[in-house]
Amino acid sequence: MTSFDILFQTNRFNLSEVKERFINPCCFGEDLAEWLRDQLAKKGVSADAPYQEDWGWEMLARQGSQGYFLGATGYPSEGAVDKNDGEWRIMVETRRSIWEKLRGKNKISETDPMLSIIEDILREQADVRNMSREFMSL
Repeated sequence: MTSFDILFQTNRFNLSEVKERFINPCCFGEDLAEWLRDQLAKKGVSADAPYQEDWGWEMLARQGSQGYFLGATGYPSEGAVDKNDGEWRIMVETRRSIWEKLRGKNKISETDPMLSIIEDILREQADVRNMSREFMSL
C-alpha cells in the first residue's frame, strides 16, 4: 500500500462519544468522513457513503477517471480541556487493480490532485490547525 496521510488538529469532530455501532472504541471519524464527503461534492468529487473499518471510517471516491480509497480516523489530544480536541488523519490511496499493484503502476504521487483538493478544503476551515502530510508505504 502506498498512500499519503493528511494530518490536522481540530475539535470539530467527535472524539469522546463511543457510538453503539462502533466495531471497537477507537472507531472515530464517522462525522469527519460524512463532512468530507459533502465538501468533496462541492468540489466536483463523487464519494460513496462512508463505511466502518476496525480503525475508523473509509469511503470510495472518484475524481475524473481515478478512483480513491479515503480513510478518516482521529485520536484525542492528551490532557486537552475540550474532549473532542485531537489529531485527525485522512488517508488517501489510489484504487488500483491487482495487475497495477503487481506491476507497480498507478501509485499515488505527491502531486495527485485529490491531495490538493482535500488540503484546500481543510485550509478553508477556520478551526483546522497544524495541517501536514505524511507519505506511507508498506
